[in-house]
Formats: sequence, C-alpha cells, structure tokens
Amino acid sequence: MSPEPIPKHIEEGAVARANARHKAALDAKADPDSVVARISAAAEAAGLKDKLTERGVLQESKEKRYIDSLAKDKAKLTPPDGAKPISAFWSHGIEHPDAPKNYDGIPFLSQRFIAEEWAAQQNKTNPGSAQTLETIQGGRELDNMFLWEPEVIEALGGADAGFGPGYAKAKWDEISATYGGLAEGRVNVFADTGNTRAVLYQKELGTLRGNENVGLDNIHFVYEAPRSWPEVTRTEAGTNTVRAVAQFDNKDLPHYIDPQGFAADTPEARKAKIHSLLEGVAPAPGPAQALPQAQAPAVKAAEQQAAPKGPAAPLWQMGFQQPQTVTRPKRSGPTSVAGSPGAPPLAPRPLATGMDGPA
Repeated sequence: MSPEPIPKHIEEGAVARANARHKAALDAKADPDSVVARISAAAEAAGLKDKLTERGVLQESKEKRYIDSLAKDKAKLTPPDGAKPISAFWSHGIEHPDAPKNYDGIPFLSQRFIAEEWAAQQNKTNPGSAQTLETIQGGRELDNMFLWEPEVIEALGGADAGFGPGYAKAKWDEISATYGGLAEGRVNVFADTGNTRAVLYQKELGTLRGNENVGLDNIHFVYEAPRSWPEVTRTEAGTNTVRAVAQFDNKDLPHYIDPQGFAADTPEARKAKIHSLLEGVAPAPGPAQALPQAQAPAVKAAEQQAAPKGPAAPLWQMGFQQPQTVTRPKRSGPTSVAGSPGAPPLAPRPLATGMDGPA
C-alpha cells in the first residue's frame, strides 16, 4: 500500500518556505554587497576588526573572523533556559511541482523546508517544543549570509581573502556539529537513510551518537526505510538504530549494508552483521521506553522530550506521512543509494543549506 502524502498544511507551508528562500537567494545574488554590509556590521558590533600584518597588509578580514566564530558559537545555538525542544535534522528532498527548480531544472523541495514547517506547526501548539538549525539564532544568521552564492563569496574577497571553494561547506560542517552536540533527548531526522555524500551521514549522525544527552536510541527517522528494500531488510536493517549507523549506497566505505544482499543472507548471518555494526556504539542514556503508536504531534512530542526515550513510532503515525512521490533527478555525479531507487535524491547545495551541511 502506498504511503499517504504529506499533510496538506505541512506541504503548503514547506513549499512557501522553499519559494521564499529561493527569492531571497536571488536577491542576494543580485546585490551581494548588501549581504557583505550586513556581515560587516555584525562583525563590528561584535568588536572585531581586520587582522593586519606588521606592515599593514590584510591578514584576515573582520567578516571572515566573525563567520568563523559564528560557526562555533554555542550561545547562539542554545535554547532559552528551561526549553527542551526536539532538534530536527534533515537530508535530501523530493520532487514537487510547485517548488523552485534545482540546477538540473527539476522542481525540488528540500527536506529542510518540510522539517522547518513541521517545527513551526509543533511550536504553534507548544512554543519552544521543536527546532531546526535554520530556525535558531546562529543557524538563521549563517543561512542569511548566503555563502553558497558565488557572487557573495566574490564580494567577500574570494579565495585571496580566505573564502575558497570549500569555505561554505566547512562553515556549515562546523555549525552543524555544534548544533548536534547541543541536542538533548529525542531528535528527528527528516530522511529515510544517511547517504554517504551527505553531511547527515558524514558528520551529524556520529555527533548525535556520541552526544551523551542523545545517544543512539534517541535518533528517530521521520520516514520509513525505503519501500524498494526487501521486507526482511526493512524489518531488520530498517530500524532507527541500524539506520543511525549504517549506510546503504557505497560498498567501499565502512558500515555498508547491501539491501538486496542482506535479505539473501541466513538469519544467523544477518544477526551477526547487525551485531557487528552496532558493537561499541553508545546507546541513549537512561532506560529505553517504547512510545505510544499514535500521538498528537506537538503536545505529545514535547511531553516525550522530558526524558530520553527509546524506539518510537515514526512521525507519519503521528499525523506526518511519508511523501508519495519520491523520484531521483538525473545527475552528472556518482549514482547514489544502490538498491534503493525510492530514496529521496540529494539536493544541490544552494537549495539545501543547513543541518545537512547542506545535503
């Protein structure tokens, strides 16, 4: 049976967010100097100045110093005292006819905006109960610097000023790790797996597993394991626990599970593979407890955040459904998710900035 589509109020809100963000990016590309002016003003307000050599040659601009510090600023990523929001993480995206087009010319809705709209809906009922990186101060600020736009990088001085081709990714890697290190209790991952080309897998899942306030058992994937997998693989390797460690798209990298090959193994071999995969990985702190199978999204989510919990019902059982249309655009890069054609495609970076670093 096909999964139900995203609830209409989530879908509409996510598309609106995606289009607003696309317009803001176009504005930044058209007037990058205004973006740099905002960064300069923030740097000056923080008391930063250009770093010069003894001969007065610019060594490091105040803008770069400010951005570098922002990516590691825990204070700007810490919820207000007493707030215990569920932190959301995301990766990939889906085709959507009303979303902005990506660089392949395909209308593409990043999971970022689905996660943001989910958090907004949670917070309407219970303020402060949910967040994404881009909805809190530090993430919003870095997001509004539009570092993925070449025009902005050039206006900042380009490679000669320390803003080389990998600069934006490095800063999002850093702020993502900072954000993940500050998470507490249950976290929700808006993806069906961690792809090895995405920062979700490269950085964030490891940070969350090692975070003593989260741990393995508190990582919850919003979506089911891919429907294209054999049923035994979905049942045994599609759990939150396994997907928080394993990867399913690159046989040459560690922690690989071949969805088709796994199903062909004996039960004993499958059990041994899972045991080997999870051996030594830290579980969540505290006793693991199963959550109810159906809950009101906002209120119950906040209640469950009071203490770390174990395996839970996926969000689509709490009024959030997996997208029905999940197709992969043609790409010139490496193919992804071997054996899992139904998995969401990776979004081009300019359309998918944020916790995924971007995806």
